[in-house]
Amino acid sequence: MKEKIKINLLGFYDLVLALGAIYIGGMMISSSSGIFTEYPKEWLSRVPFENWIAPGIITIVLFGLGNIIAAILSFKKGNSKFWVVSAIMGGLLLISIIAQVIVLGEWYVATVEFLILSIIQLCLCRAAFTR
Repeated sequence: MKEKIKINLLGFYDLVLALGAIYIGGMMISSSSGIFTEYPKEWLSRVPFENWIAPGIITIVLFGLGNIIAAILSFKKGNSKFWVVSAIMGGLLLISIIAQVIVLGEWYVATVEFLILSIIQLCLCRAAFTR
């Protein structure tokens, strides 16, 4: 029974991350004139984008759809490698946050939150793997 709880918890967490990524990506795309008000405007001068539309699309496609696939695999019965996609998504999120800190040269409240979310995802993957 504990195994099923771990698997379902990982799948639910992947689904929550996917919905969050789709929501944030949608906000980035639909922001007026491509300025995403959640992030400082000064950041646009340090990244290779003129606005937040391209990162919004990347967020939806990579993290939104990737975590939906991870959630589906977690909920699918008989799949012994369900945790691999979740681990890849957690690793990508962790790497992207580290890269963001390196490129921007500063921490932001959302940076810390996303870092914690990626670590939780990786820990849940480990717990599901060691079942």
